[in-house]
Amino acid sequence: MRWLDFRALRDLLLLLGEHPQGLGASELEKLATAEGVLLRRDGRPYARSIHYHHRRTLERLGLIEKHGARFALSRRNPEIRALNAPTRIGEPLQPEEKEAFANSALRNEDCHQVFFSHFLPAREPVADVATFVERGHAVEVAVQSRIALEAGARGGEGQHRGRNRSKRVAIRAVEAGDWAAFDGAEAVQAIHFGLRSWCVDQLGFLDVAFRPDGTYATYPKHIDAPLTDRDLAVRMFAGLDFDDDWATVRIPDLALAAGIEHGVSIKQAKGVLTEWLTARPDLVAGVPTRAGFITAGLPESQHDLALKRYLKSSSGAYLSHIRIHRDLRQHVQNKVVVQP
Repeated sequence: MRWLDFRALRDLLLLLGEHPQGLGASELEKLATAEGVLLRRDGRPYARSIHYHHRRTLERLGLIEKHGARFALSRRNPEIRALNAPTRIGEPLQPEEKEAFANSALRNEDCHQVFFSHFLPAREPVADVATFVERGHAVEVAVQSRIALEAGARGGEGQHRGRNRSKRVAIRAVEAGDWAAFDGAEAVQAIHFGLRSWCVDQLGFLDVAFRPDGTYATYPKHIDAPLTDRDLAVRMFAGLDFDDDWATVRIPDLALAAGIEHGVSIKQAKGVLTEWLTARPDLVAGVPTRAGFITAGLPESQHDLALKRYLKSSSGAYLSHIRIHRDLRQHVQNKVVVQP
C-alpha cells in the first residue's frame, strides 16, 4: 500500500470497462497516458513502475483480475457497478465511488490486519463503511524515526561501524491498550503514507487530529455528513458542562470529541464553533493564545499541522479555548441570530 490517486484508479477502471476482453499491461499504459489518466503535472508520462503500482492496487482490492496476459474488470465484485458508472475521465470522485473503494479496502485481508482491525472490537473484519463507522472506535498512531548505532565487525566495546536509521509505526486504541508496532520504512510507507492517506485525504471515511508530540488520533466518520450543521450544534451544546452560567472548553478537544461521538469531520465541528463566535459574540468568546505557544518545541515542518487544530479570530489571533454562556441554548435551538 502506498499513496495513489484514487481518481486515477477510477479512471483506469473506466478505460478497462470500454474493453470487455481486457487489455495487456502495455496497452493499458499507453491508453492511460494518451487519455491523461496517469501524467505528471508538467504533462510528462510516468515511469512504468507507477502504472504497475496502480494496476497492482486494483488487483489487491479485487476490482480487476488477470486473464492470461490481459487485465479486465472483476465483474463479480459488486463495487464495480459504482466505479464503472458513466462519468467523464478526470472528474472528482463521487460519494458512491468513495464508498465503493472504501468497502474494497475494508475487505482486503492485509489492510484489515495491519490497520483497520485496530479500530474494531475483537478486531473482527467488516465488509462495508457503514458497519465500520457504527462499530469502530478511535485509535492513536505514532510514527517514529530513530538512529541506532551498529556494532563494528572488529574492535572493542564502544566502537561502531556507523548509524542506521530505524523507522516504526505503532497503533493502539485511544481508550486503552498496548501499542501494536510495525517496524521498517515499508511499514511506515504502507500504513502512514498509504492507508491513512487513502482513508482520510481521498475517501473520507476517517478523520485525523495531529498532536504536538507527533502522534495523531484518527477515527471512523461518515463519507457524507449524517447531521446538518444545526443538528450537530444542538448535540454539541447538549454535551457541554456548565460551571454556573459559563462553560469553558479547549477547542481542539471539543472538536475531536464531537467528531468521534457523532461520526462527523473535525472541520464541521469547528464550523459550528465558528458560527457561534460570529453570530453571538455576546454569549460566546474565544480565548486567544500566541502561535509560538502552540508550536513551541516542534520542528518547523509540524507548525502548520499544530496550528490547524485551533480556530482563528476575525483579527487573525489563534484561539485555544472558547467560553460559552448557557443562554446560547435559544440560538442553538432556534438558529435565530439576535443582535447584541
